[in-house]
Amino acid sequence: MEERLAYVLEQLVSAVVDFERSLTIDEGVLDATVADVVRNGQAQKFEFTVELFWKSVRIFLLEQHGFDLASPKSVVKKFFELGFVGYDDCDRLLRALDIRNSLSHVYKKENFFVLHEEILRYRGFFKGALAGMKRM
Repeated sequence: MEERLAYVLEQLVSAVVDFERSLTIDEGVLDATVADVVRNGQAQKFEFTVELFWKSVRIFLLEQHGFDLASPKSVVKKFFELGFVGYDDCDRLLRALDIRNSLSHVYKKENFFVLHEEILRYRGFFKGALAGMKRM
């Protein structure tokens, strides 16, 4: 079972690195069409990272602590309750889940831009939150 956890953590680290790398692109120097594609790619990498993060935490909580939780928010809350992230990080993880959900239902470009601005503020965040699982 611990092999499964090691595998998902490896995948998560890779996703975090990809997400972080996507945020280093200076869209200000890009053509408007290319900048739009970059923003969409960043949003997709964010969604993937958030999804993989909560699922990795779920496996971590099950294998290391015996908690079998189904919903993303219950997983993040238990991760907090057990002391693996602080209050502010828990809040940011819950907001990341909300952003991920909202991205699936964005129909106006203006709404996407607001969500994208929030995504940019997650630069460096997942590395720190991931440290909780690596303290095993």
